[in-house]
Amino acid sequence: MMASPDLAGELNVAVEVRDGRVRQVRIDSTRPQLASRLLAGRTAAEAVAMVPQLFSICGKSQHVAAELALAAARGDARTADAAQVRRVEAEMAQEYLWRALIDWTRAVGGEADATTLAAARSALAHDDRELLRVIVERDVLGADARQWYEHEHVPDFEIWITRGVTAAARFLGRVQREGSRHGASRVPLLPRFDTGDTAQRIVTRLDVDPDFERLPTFDGHPAETGAIARLQGQPLVASLGNVFGHSTLVRFAARLSELARLASGDPAPAPLAGSLRLGDGRGLGWVETARGLLLHRIDLDGDRVGRYRIVAPTEWNFHPHGALAAATLDVHELSAADLERRTEWLLQSLDPCVAYRLKVDHA
Repeated sequence: MMASPDLAGELNVAVEVRDGRVRQVRIDSTRPQLASRLLAGRTAAEAVAMVPQLFSICGKSQHVAAELALAAARGDARTADAAQVRRVEAEMAQEYLWRALIDWTRAVGGEADATTLAAARSALAHDDRELLRVIVERDVLGADARQWYEHEHVPDFEIWITRGVTAAARFLGRVQREGSRHGASRVPLLPRFDTGDTAQRIVTRLDVDPDFERLPTFDGHPAETGAIARLQGQPLVASLGNVFGHSTLVRFAARLSELARLASGDPAPAPLAGSLRLGDGRGLGWVETARGLLLHRIDLDGDRVGRYRIVAPTEWNFHPHGALAAATLDVHELSAADLERRTEWLLQSLDPCVAYRLKVDHA
């Protein structure tokens, strides 16, 4: 996830177009994997306290993952407690709100309302779920949050877009008009970490693959994480996915659905964070962040960190053969401007945790 300047790096995406089609997609990350180098040798408590200082984006989720990993390494593997879940959800709501109130508003020619932003900051800072509900219903959804989350019919969603009551609806209308299936990828969605043997299969690869932090895979193949994966069984997201695939439009809709759930005050349908004990002095903490699955693995040497490993959502979604590459490769170029705009939206729907540069090379 995005770190302090020395840790952040950036994502470079190069799209090459030849004969009217995308022939190559190169994804290079300049972010170094320095978690172990910075945290190894420190006391366990000191290392966990440092984590939110090192990471400027999703710092609360990073901290919760670190807390859970340490607890598991000390023999206390468990799901996150209520306070930890509230921290994760508040951060998730913030990420979604800023996109809707700032980025999407600007994308349709508007400007973020300073009063609304101040109210949103207050709601998030004080964990005021009632104020959050008011803002989301009035300024993002233009509808009752619980009803928005629970409805499942694609025509209702398209009517919501057509009415364009909010900037979010108008922005998704633009995305839809560009092509509802644009950005669709056949890369599988990552299963829930806490179901079946998913966790064990991922942990096994993490144990044996020294490059797993940079190039994570599930059963040997790239996988997509994020709201679309987490909510793939939610009625609206499932219905949209059946019609439009795992597309840019559906990824954005999944985020809105999760924001609606958070605003309504309903509990998450599945755990958002937990931990696994991997053996004496070894533990793993996991958190479902706004961008997807985050893993922290800690190996203790006495009360000091022997090794620390982090697998962030960006490494899943921006794998060289992952969702971005698969959705872009061989796309027919309608025009240079169209391709760049659609690719930019695709990048935003996958939402890297670091700054990114997009370069489209046209023959």
